[in-house]
Amino acid sequence: MNGRRWLRRGVLAAAFGALWLNVADDPPLRTAAYVMDVAPTAATVGLITAAPAASELTVRDEAGAVVATASVPGPQRRHQLRVAGLQPGRRYVYDVASGGERYAGVLRTPAGTPDEPVRFAVLGDSGGQPWWVWLQRTPLWHWPARLGWFADAGPVTQMGKALAAWQPDFVVHLGDVIYPKGQQAHYMSGFFRPFAPVLRDAPFYAALGNHDVMDAGGRQLLANLRTDEQIAATGGRNLSVARGPVRVLVVDGNGERFDAAHPTHAFLVRELTTATEPWIVVAGHFPMRSASRQRDRADLLLALLPLLSEHGVSLYLSGHDHAYQRFGEPSGDEPVLVVSGGGGKDLYEVRPHPRAAKLASAFHWCGLEVRGPRLQVRAQDVGGAPIDAFDLPAPAGEALGRIRRQNPARAQRIEALK
Repeated sequence: MNGRRWLRRGVLAAAFGALWLNVADDPPLRTAAYVMDVAPTAATVGLITAAPAASELTVRDEAGAVVATASVPGPQRRHQLRVAGLQPGRRYVYDVASGGERYAGVLRTPAGTPDEPVRFAVLGDSGGQPWWVWLQRTPLWHWPARLGWFADAGPVTQMGKALAAWQPDFVVHLGDVIYPKGQQAHYMSGFFRPFAPVLRDAPFYAALGNHDVMDAGGRQLLANLRTDEQIAATGGRNLSVARGPVRVLVVDGNGERFDAAHPTHAFLVRELTTATEPWIVVAGHFPMRSASRQRDRADLLLALLPLLSEHGVSLYLSGHDHAYQRFGEPSGDEPVLVVSGGGGKDLYEVRPHPRAAKLASAFHWCGLEVRGPRLQVRAQDVGGAPIDAFDLPAPAGEALGRIRRQNPARAQRIEALK
């Protein structure tokens, strides 16, 4: 009898233990509808479904009249629904129908004018995962995770709500969208659900961080956040986004070192030479200077900083360090360097740095606005408390002289601001 009792106990223990084994597949990535890109007369809305399905996008003006439709007729999981023929500077509402589900959001087309007001949000290193994601392949936790019963990581969810409340035209993500290795299985809990409130109304333009490229070289980020048109234009690893008087260059800095042979160097030279916007902002993942774990990067200071200074770049944004750091003053000859890596992952300690103007270890995001002749930068924590604030004037003096010699069209736009 004792032998049978112990046998039953052993079977029960083995059965219970099997419930905790990673033997199931990861839950399939699925999303609500999200804005991938918006131009003055066109827009692209994305959707990823758990199972292959058809989809249809309907866009209406504020009076409720249908102005554009698009569809994906064949059953598939990845949907890019692109509409054209929109009017610049308008607000539209859209809905997407797919597989019995409906999703709604807003499309705000830029005016396409040289002096239109622009506001965009910036954050980095947001891709922290909730505790349960490491158990979603076990039989015990698979279906609750698949059905979305568990909450996502708190700081990342708060960040999504804060950005949505601010209503930016677009969001620039400074990389490390997904921890720990940029895997597709972690995009739902680490990105699409926490940022759903802002994704449904504004596109995210994300730089590739070092964690984003650990699995398949970053193909997951490109598949999820780049449109077919963006990939066709530049391969998708670098982006050039122009709105009114601002051009944002989102760059891939991954690699052993940055120099003239780096693939991104040629992209930067081409864009910096031809861009005519008064303000140029470069956004990448890796900081040039650091008062935290990463420390100063000699290769970026030697090869990237002079290039940006030569072409009158106003601001270089980066993440990688999980904190807020600002180096330089708005009236200097070099671009102001801002590290904004407090998007939701564990924070880093900051230490004194001889060139630092502001340091804070806090979950935060930055809001950038252009109205008139200045670009305003405001950093705030997720509760809305201010961390830093400064204004960037348009290039002037010797910087404007260099621009006039290299790019007369840009110099004319800068002078027209004044």
